[in-house]
Amino acid sequence: MNVVVVPEADWQKLLQGQAELLRLVQELKGTIPVTAAIVPFITAMEFMQAVRIGRTKFDQLVAANKVKTIKKDRKIYVPVGEIERYFNIGNP
Repeated sequence: MNVVVVPEADWQKLLQGQAELLRLVQELKGTIPVTAAIVPFITAMEFMQAVRIGRTKFDQLVAANKVKTIKKDRKIYVPVGEIERYFNIGNP
Protein backbone atom coordinates (compact mmCIF):
# COMPACT_ATOMS: atom_id res chain seq x y z
CA MET A 1 0.00 0.00 0.00
CA ASN A 2 1.37 3.42 -0.96
CA VAL A 3 0.44 6.76 0.56
CA VAL A 4 0.69 9.92 -1.53
CA VAL A 5 0.54 13.38 0.00
CA VAL A 6 -1.03 16.04 -2.24
CA PRO A 7 -1.57 19.69 -1.28
CA GLU A 8 -5.26 20.47 -0.79
CA ALA A 9 -5.31 23.12 -3.53
CA ASP A 10 -3.94 20.60 -6.07
CA TRP A 11 -6.43 17.99 -4.87
CA GLN A 12 -9.32 20.41 -5.41
CA LYS A 13 -8.06 21.23 -8.93
CA LEU A 14 -7.92 17.51 -9.70
CA LEU A 15 -11.48 17.00 -8.46
CA GLN A 16 -12.73 19.98 -10.48
CA GLY A 17 -10.99 18.65 -13.58
CA GLN A 18 -12.62 15.25 -13.16
CA ALA A 19 -16.03 16.85 -12.66
CA GLU A 20 -15.54 18.86 -15.86
CA LEU A 21 -14.55 15.73 -17.79
CA LEU A 22 -17.64 13.89 -16.55
CA ARG A 23 -19.84 16.81 -17.56
CA LEU A 24 -18.33 16.85 -21.06
CA VAL A 25 -18.77 13.10 -21.46
CA GLN A 26 -22.42 13.41 -20.48
CA GLU A 27 -22.88 16.14 -23.10
CA LEU A 28 -21.25 13.98 -25.78
CA LYS A 29 -23.48 11.02 -25.04
CA GLY A 30 -26.45 12.88 -26.46
CA THR A 31 -24.65 14.17 -29.57
CA ILE A 32 -23.09 10.99 -30.95
CA PRO A 33 -25.52 9.32 -33.37
CA VAL A 34 -25.97 5.59 -33.05
CA THR A 35 -26.01 4.40 -36.65
CA ALA A 36 -24.90 0.78 -36.41
CA ALA A 37 -23.35 -1.63 -34.00
CA ILE A 38 -19.57 -1.56 -34.06
CA VAL A 39 -18.13 -5.03 -34.50
CA PRO A 40 -14.42 -5.18 -33.81
CA PHE A 41 -12.37 -7.36 -36.11
CA ILE A 42 -9.00 -9.02 -35.80
CA THR A 43 -6.77 -10.37 -38.52
CA ALA A 44 -6.78 -14.05 -39.40
CA MET A 45 -3.28 -14.36 -37.90
CA GLU A 46 -4.45 -12.83 -34.60
CA PHE A 47 -7.37 -15.28 -34.53
CA MET A 48 -5.08 -18.24 -35.17
CA GLN A 49 -2.75 -17.12 -32.37
CA ALA A 50 -5.67 -16.57 -29.98
CA VAL A 51 -7.10 -20.07 -30.49
CA ARG A 52 -3.69 -21.69 -31.05
CA ILE A 53 -4.29 -23.21 -34.47
CA GLY A 54 -2.30 -23.18 -37.69
CA ARG A 55 -3.17 -21.92 -41.13
CA THR A 56 -4.31 -25.31 -42.40
CA LYS A 57 -6.80 -25.75 -39.55
CA PHE A 58 -7.98 -22.15 -40.01
CA ASP A 59 -8.60 -22.76 -43.71
CA GLN A 60 -10.53 -25.96 -42.89
CA LEU A 61 -12.74 -24.09 -40.40
CA VAL A 62 -13.45 -21.35 -42.92
CA ALA A 63 -14.23 -23.88 -45.66
CA ALA A 64 -16.65 -25.68 -43.33
CA ASN A 65 -18.32 -22.34 -42.42
CA LYS A 66 -17.40 -22.82 -38.75
CA VAL A 67 -15.58 -19.48 -38.58
CA LYS A 68 -16.97 -16.33 -40.17
CA THR A 69 -14.52 -14.16 -42.08
CA ILE A 70 -14.50 -10.96 -44.07
CA LYS A 71 -12.04 -10.40 -46.86
CA LYS A 72 -10.96 -6.88 -47.72
CA ASP A 73 -8.43 -6.57 -50.50
CA ARG A 74 -5.88 -9.26 -49.67
CA LYS A 75 -6.49 -9.28 -45.90
CA ILE A 76 -8.76 -11.68 -44.04
CA TYR A 77 -10.52 -10.41 -40.91
CA VAL A 78 -12.44 -12.34 -38.27
CA PRO A 79 -15.06 -10.83 -35.92
CA VAL A 80 -13.76 -10.90 -32.34
CA GLY A 81 -16.84 -12.83 -31.22
CA GLU A 82 -15.70 -15.79 -33.31
CA ILE A 83 -13.00 -16.58 -30.72
CA GLU A 84 -15.60 -17.25 -28.04
CA ARG A 85 -17.85 -19.05 -30.50
CA TYR A 86 -14.94 -21.29 -31.55
CA PHE A 87 -14.45 -22.47 -27.97
CA ASN A 88 -18.18 -22.86 -27.36
CA ILE A 89 -18.65 -25.25 -30.30
CA GLY A 90 -16.17 -27.65 -28.76
CA ASN A 91 -13.06 -27.29 -30.91
CA PRO A 92 -14.18 -28.87 -34.17
